[in-house]
Amino acid sequence: MPLELHDENASLIGVVTVDEVEQLVGWLRASRRPRVSLRRCGHLHTAALQALLRFRPKISAAPKDAFLAAQVLPLLEAGGGDDSRPGAEPR
Repeated sequence: MPLELHDENASLIGVVTVDEVEQLVGWLRASRRPRVSLRRCGHLHTAALQALLRFRPKISAAPKDAFLAAQVLPLLEAGGGDDSRPGAEPR
């Protein structure tokens, strides 16, 4: 299962495809202070990346995957991870 979703924390695991995006977006909308671990993520579909860029959850753990760590993580951390954002709606 590529998504482990809890109240305020999520882990993206293995290959996250477009099929998981609706569930991910629903969780991002419902979470007041979402935190996402990418440690075990090996591939992130661009739709999932767009959802993360839109909602800007705090990244709680960097991916081990070299490409995600070097190319994707900086995008997600730039201007994101604000724990004080009001409500669950994206900025």
